[in-house]
Amino acid sequence: MKRTWLLLCALLMSATITHAQNETLVMWHRYDLADTSNPNAVNLNALIEAYEAETGVEVVYEQVAWDQLATKLIVAGTSGGDVPDVVAMGSQYMPSLLDAGVLRPMDDLLAEAVWTADLNEADSAACMVDGERVCLMVHTRGGITYYRADAFDNGFPQTTDAWLDVAPSLSGEGNYFSTQYAGRSFASIETLWYPLIVSNGGAIFDDEGRPAWATDEVAEVVEFMRAQFSNGYFPELNITGDFPDAETPWINGDAASFRGASWSAMFVPGLYDAVDSGEVLLTGGVDFGNAPRVFIVSDGWVVPDGAQNAEAAGVWLELFMQPELLATWARSQFGVPTLPQAAASDVFDTPFFESVEGILSEQGVYMQRSPYYQESLDVLVVAFQELLLEPELDALTRLQAAETEVLNRYW
Repeated sequence: MKRTWLLLCALLMSATITHAQNETLVMWHRYDLADTSNPNAVNLNALIEAYEAETGVEVVYEQVAWDQLATKLIVAGTSGGDVPDVVAMGSQYMPSLLDAGVLRPMDDLLAEAVWTADLNEADSAACMVDGERVCLMVHTRGGITYYRADAFDNGFPQTTDAWLDVAPSLSGEGNYFSTQYAGRSFASIETLWYPLIVSNGGAIFDDEGRPAWATDEVAEVVEFMRAQFSNGYFPELNITGDFPDAETPWINGDAASFRGASWSAMFVPGLYDAVDSGEVLLTGGVDFGNAPRVFIVSDGWVVPDGAQNAEAAGVWLELFMQPELLATWARSQFGVPTLPQAAASDVFDTPFFESVEGILSEQGVYMQRSPYYQESLDVLVVAFQELLLEPELDALTRLQAAETEVLNRYW
């Protein structure tokens, strides 16, 4: 696999890159390049090798945890420290980065890249600010519900009432209707809480990014989740465990459904093949009254303000977006490319990707934005966890306390 990817990288480099610089390119990403068991790490390492061989630019690589990339960049950029030349970044962090003023516009770096006009809405929604490009998104991923076909004779329930009607027959004695991460991390708001809140007509932030979650709509979602938990429809481990712990009941066969994401196929053994065989089927969100929703997030790159070799970063970005290469990368990430020429690749002509593309395009919703995005969600998720574990707490009162805490701290 690495050899095939490396040959593709080398071919595309020689075809598209016409100049070289004997300098360095400092890059931050989340992958451990020494992890040969991770195809994404293998692919990224091979691409770096091809880039170095063709351009003469040495890549100085630093692994940074996925949820610390934005924070580390903001600290470096606002403290006058050294910043990298190119950083992997998710779309949800763009407001914080823009508010901190740590991004370098890319238009001049990609002035000759005609493909930028073809990028889809997932890229433009995240990256175009007042007509200026501040990032480059390469693929979109999002929420997916996986369910065992033989457990649902009439298909998967699509409304909250139907969920609560079906769940009792699939729960009890170590079995669960569903497993889903609901723990103390902002990721549980992105993947679980927010789509339900939107479907119920609620919100997390207002138009200025201020907290706006102390509402009846959000409290109703809390009560829905409380009903599932109190009746044993999903395990307590979902609330008290770490993110990967939600996969365990599904892997063990103890859960009839699994509310995960398109990237879950990277981590759950056999999941992709089970979907393609029809043993496992895919669906989207649950309808709380205003259409079912799933979260979506785009992943891509930013060039920091103060980058010492922004031109080399531009060369890297042009390479990365070559359709054949992008298709292979997005496929290994279980994402849908933002460039239509890449999305048209036959590697996506499978039941898994056809279902994912349909669900994300029909039900996908981006998280609302805030300059204090992660800080706000870190406070709110504590309230959600306490409300699930302590049924005597009044939902609106606890939500209001979390909202007031964020307003007093940041606004």
